[in-house]
Amino acid sequence: MSVSDPSGIRLNRRRLLTGAAVTAGMLAAGPLWTGRAQAAAAKASLAYGSTGYTWAVPFVAEAAGTWAEAGFDLSTMEFESGRDSMQALLAGSADFSASTDTPVVFAVLQGLRPLILVNYSRYSRDMKIVVRKDGGIDPAKPASLKGRRIATRVGTSGQYMLAKYLEFAGLAPGDVEVVDLTPNNMTSALVRGDIDGFAWSSQSAAVAERQSGGKTAVMTQDGLEKYFQSHQLLLTTEKVVKEKPELVAGAIRALQGAERRILADGGWADLISRRIHTPPKEILEATSEFTFKIAFDDRFVDDLVAEAEWAIAAGLAKRPAGDLRALFRGLIVDTPLKAVAPDRVTLS
Repeated sequence: MSVSDPSGIRLNRRRLLTGAAVTAGMLAAGPLWTGRAQAAAAKASLAYGSTGYTWAVPFVAEAAGTWAEAGFDLSTMEFESGRDSMQALLAGSADFSASTDTPVVFAVLQGLRPLILVNYSRYSRDMKIVVRKDGGIDPAKPASLKGRRIATRVGTSGQYMLAKYLEFAGLAPGDVEVVDLTPNNMTSALVRGDIDGFAWSSQSAAVAERQSGGKTAVMTQDGLEKYFQSHQLLLTTEKVVKEKPELVAGAIRALQGAERRILADGGWADLISRRIHTPPKEILEATSEFTFKIAFDDRFVDDLVAEAEWAIAAGLAKRPAGDLRALFRGLIVDTPLKAVAPDRVTLS
């Protein structure tokens, strides 16, 4: 059932303890009967920012019933952006929030403290630079972007990827004109010729190709992984970690179950296709760029620090007091994951 409140938030209650998932959860957790009544499932809540395959792991966790197997009845909230969903988390409206790393970086630079519980997937090539084939830009030559008008959403991972792509191309930030557009307007602006290209998701790249009748192209990304990597995260708060340790452990089990399903089942995209309004084949093609692995390593901290340095240099945030690396490292809650999968935590 979907209910809209006055603020425009879509609240979706998903009762996951049904059918085989209930049976699997009982077997995994052991006897749940006490006296004459069965113990009720604990409640958990998760806020999402938008709907798309970026959230493949937590979406599969819902669809495959791994939250139920972990012993929890999950409710979800959907917001327009990762920033909005994280604000709901920090306000205490949710136990968890799904987010990319960019909203986290900006929040931390503003003095907020979202805690990073799970780093469940990452990619370097899902964000694309899309250009017109007839615009005089050579997709095989990144430096040919010089002097062009490239759209993205300012203050997002799209702008950060564009900045790192220019570095990859040997160009300076001022070598292109950045045009601030919403994702929905990027594709139509490119088709009309109002801009020379845009920096956004592969999903938008596919839309642009369809709308233009095949008149767009994607810039080469060979070697971009050295410069850019985006991380998909499950966030929580100090309050949840301190007061609900069993929920924290359950969240990790739920996402681990989803990871196993994705890696073992070639048809996993069918589970979330209707939810994100994307054909399974397109989901599989797009996420072929993803690494689905719950883990924390030093590259993750490096990427957070690099993005923070970019935001500060671009005038989008102020430098906080203290060492940036120590700041971000202190927000990673790695003990729960280390307890169940020590090989997945290699932080120094």
